[in-house]
Amino acid sequence: MKKLLALAALGVMAFAYQDCAMCHNGGMAKKLDTLTPAQIEAKMKEFKAGKGNPMMVNIAKSLSDKDIADAAKKYGKK
Repeated sequence: MKKLLALAALGVMAFAYQDCAMCHNGGMAKKLDTLTPAQIEAKMKEFKAGKGNPMMVNIAKSLSDKDIADAAKKYGKK
């Protein structure tokens, strides 16, 4: 059962990364287009280091630095 829950959690994290806007531009969390890519990248690195919202910490830990940079460019202020 624990393995099944872990796999489900990984699937949710992978899906969340692919569409950050699902939460961030849907009203559940801060809008990402109000932040610069550099601000997003810095915050994601804090999360990856284990600081802050536990849900975001888990998502950030599953991402490479390139994934974080790509997401910051995609969702950050233009």
